[in-house]
Amino acid sequence: MDSIGFLSTIYTVFVSVIITFIALMLSFRVYSVIVKNRPRNSILSSEIGIYVKFLKIGFGISMLLIVIIAPIYAYIGSAFKTIIPSYLNHTLVFVTSCLAIFELYLSKSVSEKLVQKKLKKIVLSIIVILILPGSIYMTIFVPELFEFPDEEESYLIELPVRGIWTAGHAGGSVSTNYHNAIKAQQYAIDIVKVNERGRFYTNDGSELDDVFSFGEPVYSPVDGIVVALVDTLPNSEITLAPSDSLNPAGNHVVIEFETDRFVFLAHLEPYTISINKGDAISVGDFIGTIGNSGNTSWPHLHMHIQDLPTIDNQNATGFPFRFKNMERKRWLTWSTINNGHLTRNDFFREVN
Repeated sequence: MDSIGFLSTIYTVFVSVIITFIALMLSFRVYSVIVKNRPRNSILSSEIGIYVKFLKIGFGISMLLIVIIAPIYAYIGSAFKTIIPSYLNHTLVFVTSCLAIFELYLSKSVSEKLVQKKLKKIVLSIIVILILPGSIYMTIFVPELFEFPDEEESYLIELPVRGIWTAGHAGGSVSTNYHNAIKAQQYAIDIVKVNERGRFYTNDGSELDDVFSFGEPVYSPVDGIVVALVDTLPNSEITLAPSDSLNPAGNHVVIEFETDRFVFLAHLEPYTISINKGDAISVGDFIGTIGNSGNTSWPHLHMHIQDLPTIDNQNATGFPFRFKNMERKRWLTWSTINNGHLTRNDFFREVN
């Protein structure tokens, strides 16, 4: 049996190593420039060659872009934000921003060693070649992290859960939502329940009961007719490599709320679905509870809208949806959102 805690440890160590490296770089740069007080020349000085000036300008642009995009990718774009401790994510943003701001400040001047030593120029050239295109590329794709169809193109539905949850995969682009690579599951969401610290599991996350989503009730987000359901598949153990390709949705319910428009609620617990095929259902009606059935790593709710009542990734088309009202925390504070959508790492809850 795999463990979410094991995965968390791997990512935590990896991020900790990165933080340590960046912190050491920052300390070395502060010591070299401020403590040792090595002489520096203004970038406008005629003694500095044009090539060095271009290098410093390019490096400065890279640092400016990193200052802008570091928080965005750490809090919105990160695929492991919910796996690592929140303080570690904050620390990564802090040390990265501090180093980038310090280097941005230094980009207006040039050390004498850089002017005199060829090796220094080569090293800076390599750094600029690596960092400048990457920072520009990531900046260009920042809008994609928040991309989503307009209100008139989206279906308006209610939240299917109660309490505080976060979106593991959600949004209108592949950058925040791997579902968008599949036409039938475009705009699908995977959501997990979290505690007050933003964690979605307890202990080492090796047991189904360790995950807060397990056993949580699911409610109908729409008025409609139940056209299909599966209720007999067993829960799978927690695994970091799910492989149930024969029953990808596991236990699930399909509700037709408009002609040829179907809501899928998937990965439910066996024998907990309280409705039958053909039943008329209303918003807020109890559906069942979240399990770990189907092609899933750990308990969560998968939801999407498509134009066919069966899982058919070859022929079905997915459609965007928004929630009528909810409280959402994307950055630091909660705000009430009407007709809003989710993207990766959003926290959300029903309006009190």
